[in-house]
Amino acid sequence: MAKTKRLTKVTAGRLVFCTIYTQAFSWDCPKTRSEKMKCSSAARKKLNFRTSYEKLQLMLACNFTRNDLYLTLTYNDACLPSTRKQADKHLSGFLRKFSTYRRVGGGALKYIKTTHELLDDGRRRLHHHLIINASDERRDYELVRALWEYGDNIDIRKVCDTDYYLHDDFLELAMYLARERNPEAPYTSVGARSWSCSRNLQKPIREPPVLVDESLTIEAPPGAFILDSDEKRNEYGFFKYIKYLLPERRVAAKKPPGRKRE
Repeated sequence: MAKTKRLTKVTAGRLVFCTIYTQAFSWDCPKTRSEKMKCSSAARKKLNFRTSYEKLQLMLACNFTRNDLYLTLTYNDACLPSTRKQADKHLSGFLRKFSTYRRVGGGALKYIKTTHELLDDGRRRLHHHLIINASDERRDYELVRALWEYGDNIDIRKVCDTDYYLHDDFLELAMYLARERNPEAPYTSVGARSWSCSRNLQKPIREPPVLVDESLTIEAPPGAFILDSDEKRNEYGFFKYIKYLLPERRVAAKKPPGRKRE
């Protein structure tokens, strides 16, 4: 069977984006090629992660789980920095110390960090949000409170306990963390980076597009949770998009050692 469709796929942890669409060929007549290009254009838009929050969503899904930690670090009046650059310097120092303690314990610190100025009540005051990989929960809480020396108002909670968690695709959390780079928002911080991360994070896997048989379509695997889907068809072409969460891997419980017969 002729290979007339193109399949593309992006995987970030359990989060998967997949499209399939009719491929336009050079020998198609202008009308046919034009209609097929509409399908391919729609597919590319679905997997063209342009905005800051879309890229952040992929990094979150690729490296963190709902049981990792969401931190909010604030400043006392006496320690409040006058510039965002100074605030970022304080945060970098905190993370260096935290990373050192993790290494001593035989682990590694993974994080995504943001510096915000707008508070949820509309006031402006510099503060920080972080996502970090959880280690020993009690130890993590103690370290954060001991190492952040610029303010006592510290919020530490699991990602799943925040107001920005609905599913393991991390969409709402990514949109909140990257909100100060939204060009349509009145609180945009021009010139400021929306977010940054530690160098030890994994990157999403974008598989090269492949030509597939005309009869092939795409479906979420059994047990997956479908987050979004779209499908369009015209006289000359076909396009389908699906976004889903793969089933969670179940860790097999270890069987207790059997008793020896005496």
